[in-house]
Amino acid sequence: MFKANADGPVSDNKLILRPLIGLMSDQPPEEIERHVVREIEKHRRLRNDAVMLEAKVDAAADSDTVREASEDYIQAMIAVHAQQTVVSTLLDILGYIPDMPRSKGH
Repeated sequence: MFKANADGPVSDNKLILRPLIGLMSDQPPEEIERHVVREIEKHRRLRNDAVMLEAKVDAAADSDTVREASEDYIQAMIAVHAQQTVVSTLLDILGYIPDMPRSKGH
């Protein structure tokens, strides 16, 4: 089991999702790029959701609300970090960072 270490990272090895390498192996670069862009956009949405949940934790007035908001925030951050691994793996496969479409206003 891994344990958090205040002095440094848990592991110096980069986590990659090998199944994505297989899924993308026969895809042309432009198709991989489309997947990368979609997954980056998804990561940004997840991150924005987590930021809003963090604000709810900060604004919570009572312990029950803090606990519930904290649980939601932790769940959201797990999704953010999992999605970051997807994005990182796809970027490694693609070999470059694609131009991103302009973000749409809220």
